[in-house]
Parts: sequence; structure tokens; C-alpha cells
Amino acid sequence: ITGDSMLPIPEGSWITGEFIQDWHTIQSGKPYIILTVNDGIVFKIVDNLIQDEGLLRLYSLNSLYKPYDVPVPDIKEVWRFTNYINSEIPNVESSGENLNQKIFELTREVEAIKRQINRS
Repeated sequence: ITGDSMLPIPEGSWITGEFIQDWHTIQSGKPYIILTVNDGIVFKIVDNLIQDEGLLRLYSLNSLYKPYDVPVPDIKEVWRFTNYINSEIPNVESSGENLNQKIFELTREVEAIKRQINRS
């Protein structure tokens, strides 16, 4: 994959999947590899709206990217995500741990500011 739309799955990872014959079996909220007429191959979380609206709504894991719709006629193939392969060793500190550390640091700074204000 290329780009950062599916972080935390890193750019440069290889994505593997299982071919889906019946698109009505696509489960909403699960990741799929979609071969489209206009966008080529995309890897996204899918909301299956085929029955109601005749489309798939595609979401990136990275919340900076907005979801978008792909009508059924624009879909060539669908593959269910099975795994990804990456040659890089992942960073030991997960993004959640990093966020917790930042919150802890900000809390300490706010407490220090409060103490300074109370002394004034």
C-alpha cells in the first residue's frame, strides 16, 4: 500500500486477501481490497450499502480522510483482507501509549501552572 490513509498499517506493506464472489456477503465495518474503475485498487474499511443504495461506502483508518461512495457498476472486484506483511519492525511505543504519555505530560504542566497561579 502507499500513502497514509490506512495508518497504523504502514506505507509499503503488502496486503493479502481472499476473493469475494458474492458482494452481498461483504460485512460492514471490515477491511476489504476493492478494485474500482476510477480509483484502481484501494484498501478501505467498507460499509455495505449494496442492498439499500447500490454502493459501498469506503472509510480510511486515518480519520483525516473522509469516507466516499463507490457505486456497484464502478466496482470490478472485492477481496476480503486477510493480513499484511511489512519488512519494518514496528515501533515499540504504540500510538496509544504515546498519546497517554502526552496527556500525562500536559496534566503535569497544567498542575505546575496552577501552582504558580496560586502562589501569585
